[in-house]
Amino acid sequence: MTIYWREVWRYLGTFLGLGFMLWLLYYIRGIFVPFVMGFLIAYLLDPLVDFVEKKGCGRSRAIIIIYFLISGMLCLFIVFILPVIYHDLNQLILVLPQYVQSVENTLRDMQIGYNNVLIPDAVRWVIDETVQQGQSILLRIAQGLLGALLTLFSQLFNLVLAPVVGFYFLKDFQRIGETLLMLIPVRFRTEAAQIGAEINDIIKKFIRGNLLVALLVAILASGGMYLIGMDFSLLIGVIVGITNFIPYFGAVIAAVPAVLLALLKSKWLALYVLGMMVVIQQLEGNIISPKIIGDSVGLHPLVLIFVLLAGGQFWGFWGLLIAIPLAAILKVLVKHIYLHLI
Repeated sequence: MTIYWREVWRYLGTFLGLGFMLWLLYYIRGIFVPFVMGFLIAYLLDPLVDFVEKKGCGRSRAIIIIYFLISGMLCLFIVFILPVIYHDLNQLILVLPQYVQSVENTLRDMQIGYNNVLIPDAVRWVIDETVQQGQSILLRIAQGLLGALLTLFSQLFNLVLAPVVGFYFLKDFQRIGETLLMLIPVRFRTEAAQIGAEINDIIKKFIRGNLLVALLVAILASGGMYLIGMDFSLLIGVIVGITNFIPYFGAVIAAVPAVLLALLKSKWLALYVLGMMVVIQQLEGNIISPKIIGDSVGLHPLVLIFVLLAGGQFWGFWGLLIAIPLAAILKVLVKHIYLHLI
């Protein structure tokens, strides 16, 4: 009986200790922002640092070299690219009233034509509900983008601190992983290492691969828009690159404002823009992504669509971005739990 109660108290103490730790971490969650950002920087740059280190440099020197190169690229971006984006934004603000008026006129004409078409009431109700849901989704996405911009400006201190934290993460990346693994009981350690390796492989392909794909798609979109004479070509390219992280819906989210802006000049230009977006998405979906990313998450397209809709419903724009990697991680965990159960 004594041994039994000793086990009960041990498990109860462990449970209460974990509960207190989780409460404490939640209470001080604000201070973890630079650490999370620093970890993401380290995770993205670790392969480059490893590559330079293998060339004969020490770990710290390799990190400094990569930081120097990244800083140089950021300086080039600030000097050459950022002024163009700023100019495009200013021009867009100037034509925005005309853009809004044009959209309102187009929607009014579409509404008149729609009301004149003989459609059964049940079908008309379904169409109206679908349009309203689509408008709600686009509104949440726009609110999410605005919120993300405001959050970015409010996190300037963390943005400055994050590279410093990332430096120390990069310096001891392997040692940190080994230390975390040692905290796991010995009988679970091998499987934990396997789960960690599978999750790392998924996240590595998804984040690093999608970053490269987004960059290539942004370059193609900017160049394509410039060739067909579309205004705000660089800004549109940036939007296309960012939304490319969202499978299926990202292409629509980027295409709608681009086509509407093109309508301000002519219907033919809008048609060219739409055609260019289709060509770029076909290149991305059939050539670029399969070569760089492949089937990184291993989820059925129907599951991906469901996960994206659920992510957007719960967390808006950010939910669309993180839904798929979270679902892929959950798939790995469920697979290992299922193997234990059978």
